[in-house]
Amino acid sequence: MDWMTNFAATSSEWEPDEDLDQGHSGFCSCLEGRMWGTNKPRVHTGFYNNILQTIPIFEEFVDPLLGPDQPPRTLYVVGHSLGAGMSTMATIYFLEKFDWKTLPQKYVNISAGTPRSCKKAMADKMEEKLAELRPLDKAVVCRVVRDEDLVAKVPPRYVHIGKLVFLTEDGEVLVGPKLDDDHIIDEGEMKALCKDNPQLAAVEEAAKEEEVRERGVGDGKEELTSYEKMMKKIPGTLRDHCPDYYLGPLVKLYNRDLE
Repeated sequence: MDWMTNFAATSSEWEPDEDLDQGHSGFCSCLEGRMWGTNKPRVHTGFYNNILQTIPIFEEFVDPLLGPDQPPRTLYVVGHSLGAGMSTMATIYFLEKFDWKTLPQKYVNISAGTPRSCKKAMADKMEEKLAELRPLDKAVVCRVVRDEDLVAKVPPRYVHIGKLVFLTEDGEVLVGPKLDDDHIIDEGEMKALCKDNPQLAAVEEAAKEEEVRERGVGDGKEELTSYEKMMKKIPGTLRDHCPDYYLGPLVKLYNRDLE
């Protein structure tokens, strides 16, 4: 897989039972279900072909650990960027194959910088399953998006699944905000959010104070490290996709919760 997988636009029907033996979606799969076939829910062809290569590993090492005869445990599936797209495909596989309502196990998928990978019919199907499983505390699917991250907005004509966790430019963590994919929270909106949520205002102030301490800002001049100087040269839409730009706010939030 490479970055071009993020921007590819072709889709294929989700039918691993038919495609596993050949190891790929098949030639002209982008037309199957449109010009012929059964019109099954569709997903991104690139990610689908890669999950077809991964499913045999699931079947050998993961599937045997999920069942009514197995002890309670949580299956975590995580990923960033292309790995995040793959984690979405894994989510579809596991939610489709197992009846989580009757299992003693729980499913959790956390992805960051996730490219879109589902057509609407598939996304609707997954959201329906998640709506049934969430009240039972049997499944959690969250996608973390950092501010301007371009990868979370491509490819066009695809949609996401799961709850949005949005990291603002100032490093605040918002769970489930009512945002579209192109929306960026500006300073005015952040002030409005802080006004309605005093706890968020306190978190924002603490984050600013910590940033001042870290950068040694006391005389009005920022003392940036060589790494920070390099990162500032990268356009924000690409810089916000970097793993450390995701981890930083989450680590700070984790450390504050420990205090």
